[in-house]
Amino acid sequence: MAGIPQRETDIGPPHYEQMLPPIIKGNYGKWKYHESIKPGVMVHVSETGDKAFTVRGASPRLVGTDFIRDLNAVADKYCGGFIRFTSRNNVEFIFDNESNIDPIIKELNAMRVPVGGMNNSISN
Repeated sequence: MAGIPQRETDIGPPHYEQMLPPIIKGNYGKWKYHESIKPGVMVHVSETGDKAFTVRGASPRLVGTDFIRDLNAVADKYCGGFIRFTSRNNVEFIFDNESNIDPIIKELNAMRVPVGGMNNSISN
């Protein structure tokens, strides 16, 4: 039906591409490798040379709105507002500025959120 605008609906979740950080969306399917920098911190390197950094923190399975707001504040400050929860309920901050690694870890430590859960470090 040409000419009829696509109507918005609340049926089903939004397409995942709408929720990807720009660094991930711009390099989707082009990642060459990833490596751990330190416990809970990983760098992903693209074929283009772009780098995405991930800091993973533990979170309990059941969380309150204040905890989520605190995590979102960190994501807004350092990650362009993007945050991701893993299938095991850990929280990941994905960003492209390497200098944000230590400030994110410092803020998570202040919130008593352990950083780790990648490779040979313990997950929640």
